[in-house]
Amino acid sequence: MNEFTDKIIEMVKENRMTFAEFMDKALYDPEHGYYQKENPFGIQGSFYTSVDASSSFGRTISDAMRDTVRRLSLPANFCEMGAGSGMLACDVLDRVKEKDPDFYEGLSYTIIEKSAYLIERQKEVLKEHEGHVKWIAFEELNGFEGVFFSNELVDAFPVHRVIRINDELKELFVIHHEGKLTFWPDDISDPAIKDYLDAIGLRVAEGQIVEINLNMLEWQKQLASKISRGVVFTVDYGYPAEQLFESWRRDGTVTCYFKHTQNNDFFERVGYQDITAFVDFTSLENAGKDNGLEPAALLPQWLFLVQAGILGEIENAGTDLEKASIKSLIMPEGGFGQNFFVLVQHKGVELDDDFPFTQKAGKTFDEMLKRMGG
Repeated sequence: MNEFTDKIIEMVKENRMTFAEFMDKALYDPEHGYYQKENPFGIQGSFYTSVDASSSFGRTISDAMRDTVRRLSLPANFCEMGAGSGMLACDVLDRVKEKDPDFYEGLSYTIIEKSAYLIERQKEVLKEHEGHVKWIAFEELNGFEGVFFSNELVDAFPVHRVIRINDELKELFVIHHEGKLTFWPDDISDPAIKDYLDAIGLRVAEGQIVEINLNMLEWQKQLASKISRGVVFTVDYGYPAEQLFESWRRDGTVTCYFKHTQNNDFFERVGYQDITAFVDFTSLENAGKDNGLEPAALLPQWLFLVQAGILGEIENAGTDLEKASIKSLIMPEGGFGQNFFVLVQHKGVELDDDFPFTQKAGKTFDEMLKRMGG
């Protein structure tokens, strides 16, 4: 128990919350939210990302974005939403500065970040790139031309939890009962939840819990309206709907991380642990398409990175440890390649068959393993 938990208990006593409301407060409350006052990244935080695994991730992403801008004759504009520790942005900018100084001179790097705490951290990490980086609110982004990307952003959007009981769809609300926070099933809070399920043809199995991310649908709608010409790379963990919502996933995918340990103690350490859920890439892609973001591909992270040239990073790595760190980004089993995907979307530009990040593009997994010596 902590002061913030007590505060939420008092709120719930007055009016129950959807899990989406609870998750939003736990992560984003201006004073007590996890992302507002903690450093959750790397060894000192609660979880690792691809950025923490190896700087080759950022360098390869950098090459992919620079190549995209050049191929499509776009302005040298990169925009990252949810920049976290700022290390990915630093790796991207370091790479451009080293590999293509002329491109770097004209490059504008925009960061959209809602956490004041993380903005200050990012400014410190990126101080050597002053003059190339600016911070804006999402509402301020308009008429963007360039490459827009995010890494592990959507999984942190608040989600509703839904369950089928006695053949009736119910929502799991957060209530206070017998001295503690717990779940209580009741009527669905928002008709958009049923619309979401209908759109992907999902009938929730008896006793099955699923997460519904309405926030990502609204995000796609807004993002589409803010991009004039460009490509969007969305990197995250999840699956297409038919895999994500398989009936054997009885308890959904929402989970917590505290000091690199996974748990399902949603109501413990409120404001001091991460809460996250797998991304439904089918609904994400459909929401974008409905609003003008055309899908180019949904690629496994390993294939996207291979297409962007990460095998060269392995070949140039100086030590076996460095090679192992890079391989963790692309190995389908046991690494970040296992359930990470990259959704590639575009608006106002045409992608030809030579564009490396389309569903038709890609080297075979066997070829990748051969070059890796595995």
